[in-house]
Amino acid sequence: MRCRICQEPTARFADALILKKYPATYFRCAACGFVQLEEPIWIEEAYSHAISRLDVGIMQRNVTCTDITSALIRLIAPNARHFLDFGGGHGTLVRMMRDRGFDFRWQDAYAQNLHARGFEHKDGMHYNLVVAFEVLEHLVSPLDDIAKMMNLGDTVFLSTLLLPEPPPQPDEWWYYALGSGQHISLYSLRSLEFIARKFDRHLVSDGAFHLFTRKPVSRFAFHLATRPKVAGFLRPLLHRPSLTQADFESMANERDRG
Repeated sequence: MRCRICQEPTARFADALILKKYPATYFRCAACGFVQLEEPIWIEEAYSHAISRLDVGIMQRNVTCTDITSALIRLIAPNARHFLDFGGGHGTLVRMMRDRGFDFRWQDAYAQNLHARGFEHKDGMHYNLVVAFEVLEHLVSPLDDIAKMMNLGDTVFLSTLLLPEPPPQPDEWWYYALGSGQHISLYSLRSLEFIARKFDRHLVSDGAFHLFTRKPVSRFAFHLATRPKVAGFLRPLLHRPSLTQADFESMANERDRG
């Protein structure tokens, strides 16, 4: 099996039981360290609900990511005006970012937009910043979706946990998410570096957060922005005028026209 990131050969790495009933084999790339599953035949069952019931931290994660994204924009891209949440789930982050004054749009191939209806991505839109939080590990064909993100935005901001070195077995690391069956692609820093070279981007990586940019940015500013305590502390200083009232009026006018 070829690596879905760098196309180099992979070797059998581990076996596991997905959703407590599907035997599965993980393969690891010696060249870039990427770990992938063989064809996930359980994927339809895994996405019977777009958000796994095991994801009990989703709301706190949205709060944290809203703080961090606000700080990132102010510290690294203060002139950015248009933003997209790629794989935006039920629209929670989009609504929260709009409440803080950032013109975010929503896109997700699996989930229903519940909280940001009326602010979906439309063909032809282009963004200063695309964010994709906890998306990469779900991708069956990572380079195809990453290419879409790169084409949609000048800067792409991602979150995913990177494989430790040496890589743990599936029963040794919770991020394999054997109980949900949704984590099928696991990345190393080397695999992200390959992606950056492939798409001619600069990579800044710090913990679970990763930034792909056309031009180099301050690693120190990125480090500050992605510290939750720092981002939370800066929150009162970084807001823009909220879009909440303007969004309400826009949706009300649209309803009246309809």
